[in-house]
Amino acid sequence: MAPVALLAALWPCGLAVQADFAAIDPRPGMEIRFARRSSEVSSSPFATLTSFEVHGADEDAGVIQAMAALGVKHVVMHNIHGSLSDAHDPRLNAWLDGCAREGIDVRCILASPDPELWRVALTNYGDRIHHWCYLNEPNAPGADNDHSRPVVRPEQYVEGLRQIRAVLKEVRPDAWLWGPEEAMLQHMEESPWPWLRLAIEAGLLTQIDGFSFHPYRQGYSPENTPEKPSTFEGRPTGRYATYEGQIGTLREMTRHKPLAVHEVGWSTTPNGPISELTQAKFALRQQIQDFALGIDCCVWFMLRERHVDAPFAAGHLENHFGIVRTDNSPKPAYRALQSLYAQLDDGCTRAYPPVTFDREGLKWYVFDDFTETPPARKVLYWLPIAARDDCPVERVRVRVGDVDVLAAPVSDAPRLLRLHRVDGAWGWPVVLDLVAQEADRAVEWERTDEEH
Repeated sequence: MAPVALLAALWPCGLAVQADFAAIDPRPGMEIRFARRSSEVSSSPFATLTSFEVHGADEDAGVIQAMAALGVKHVVMHNIHGSLSDAHDPRLNAWLDGCAREGIDVRCILASPDPELWRVALTNYGDRIHHWCYLNEPNAPGADNDHSRPVVRPEQYVEGLRQIRAVLKEVRPDAWLWGPEEAMLQHMEESPWPWLRLAIEAGLLTQIDGFSFHPYRQGYSPENTPEKPSTFEGRPTGRYATYEGQIGTLREMTRHKPLAVHEVGWSTTPNGPISELTQAKFALRQQIQDFALGIDCCVWFMLRERHVDAPFAAGHLENHFGIVRTDNSPKPAYRALQSLYAQLDDGCTRAYPPVTFDREGLKWYVFDDFTETPPARKVLYWLPIAARDDCPVERVRVRVGDVDVLAAPVSDAPRLLRLHRVDGAWGWPVVLDLVAQEADRAVEWERTDEEH
């Protein structure tokens, strides 16, 4: 059965999938892809998150197909505690089998301090789930939003972590233990309370294999863009002004442990400030940055929206982080991320050719991909401004190395400028609109190097 038909059959209401590629000139066989199934991607940090509480068991196969069509290589699971104690749990085993068939690795956030539950879970599923995370957002403020009284104090967290690590290394020594699933990153600072410093002083870094965090931005508005540092509220007062700077400081604090974003997202709650189009733009901007910064696992929270009252009331922020609606129709962010995941994977490496735009204020990254035929140079660029649905598209001139693109479109939505290496030279540009899943092949360009 064809992938689209299979998806429609397994997931009621279906989820249409864009055609896999569009052929471009000038060389036969050159392809531009807006979708790749997870099984087609050899290695990638991109991931999504879901939970059995969000959908019924009869929908599991369709949800796996939606992830596979999205092109993720990892899924983080929340709230599966009830399944872990039974080695033959039919739902969890079917889920793991389905993800394995699609080339999707499963990670588990086990929000339990009970060493015996961990022992049972690792005994039953440690050969199928190789990455485990201890507790969830222990640094979140307690009563009255008091940051000095977190739900779990740093020394208590590390002591519990020691017990869990001892069990993990006894039962499954090859498994990875991640923590602390830190909420935002404001607690890198001394103010309002230095949760991370105190946890490190208590021995956090000796107990984890990788540092996991949730870099949400608050206040919650399009003004607080993905390029800004991650905070609960207000602004950090530390040594950074950008998300990139914040991650650099985090790497130093964690002594260059692997970093994983196990949650991040923007909710499109009704009557809220984030539109579905802004969600798509911010999703791209966040995930491009995390890829460029070498984050080990880049998780979007979450795949599908929650039903009302399961467990949150109508209009609650938590209900609308998903990129697929409860009727199974894709939101713009699904399409946008599908486009990105089709273009970026671990075969792409950072490149640093001279890049100039004739307009100030753009943000960009360059990746070279020599796994494609012909090789591709991929320039991802955008205006890092507050997103808006009616943001005008400007035309700018951009020079990448010795290639001049005369009128590249630019807005608050990331675009991908592809150059192709043919006969030893870069050229033949194509501009991809990742949100609309459109390729502009009629790009005017010239080469400044007269030798070519």
